[in-house]
Amino acid sequence: MLPFKRNYLQHALAVSRWLGQHGASAGINPATYVMDIRLGGRTVRFFPQFSTLASDGLPAFFPELIDGVSGFVGWLPYFNKRWPIAQDKLAFKLFARAQGLRTPAWSGLNGPGIDRPVLVKRQLSTFGRGMSGPFLTGGDTVLGTGDYLEAFITGRIIKAWYWNSTPIVVEAAHMPTVTGDGASSLRTLIAANLKERGIWPDGLDALARLQGLELDTIVPTGNAVLSDYRYMSPLNPTHHVDHNVWPAARNSALGTQLLSAGEVCAAAIPGDVRGGGTMFSLDGIEDAEGRLWFLEANCNPQLHPACYAWMLNAIFERKH
Repeated sequence: MLPFKRNYLQHALAVSRWLGQHGASAGINPATYVMDIRLGGRTVRFFPQFSTLASDGLPAFFPELIDGVSGFVGWLPYFNKRWPIAQDKLAFKLFARAQGLRTPAWSGLNGPGIDRPVLVKRQLSTFGRGMSGPFLTGGDTVLGTGDYLEAFITGRIIKAWYWNSTPIVVEAAHMPTVTGDGASSLRTLIAANLKERGIWPDGLDALARLQGLELDTIVPTGNAVLSDYRYMSPLNPTHHVDHNVWPAARNSALGTQLLSAGEVCAAAIPGDVRGGGTMFSLDGIEDAEGRLWFLEANCNPQLHPACYAWMLNAIFERKH
């Protein structure tokens, strides 16, 4: 099954629909995939990002077509805007705490313990690189330079895209689970749920052990077992189909939390960066009580195809 957000045709379709609705025109340079959109006497240039697999098997983004490109992750009207809280996870967490945004407890090399299961994360990584766990406690984990412990929270995986301070697309998906049949191992049940055959998520042993299981344990009939917790997982259904819930969630408790977070986090974009409009995303977990725990911010994120309508309306000053 083709990934939804990394499928060039989904991005092209979204842009094409907007062009038709507004009487705009566009041209794409086939050598670079740079796109110029023309409307009302204005021409705005949009720069592409492509995805490929790095040496560690995780995605990486590039602004040019190179050998090994496996997908397309969107056009933005600028190249590579960056700012501190969208690059450094601990800078984001310190900022969130100072601004009253809920974020999971964390601890560094010599920090206090956390009285619940923990993940090991890297301060400056992307795409989940260097993340491991969850572990029952942090006492037996070895932290390297730039690593930290973060309290492990289960619930719905939330990713929200913002144009400036406004949430425009929100994905929400429950952490994937499998249900036992009394005959199959946890490994077999997980493999049967993989949409991309042959791509096995790393690090599921620790999650199984946290639940008192091994990957080769036979799961009793009817028992639901958490099979992954990460956004960047081939088991996450948002990779394969559209999971945009923002139209329905806008007036919900989740929507209220996302709207507030957008105002706070957009204010952290330096003035010399934000000019002309800026796209960023926030990652979080919505717990069983409906509380949203913010994990990190991302500059230059892969785009959800539904982002284009709002972004283009804003750039060309059209009604939303």
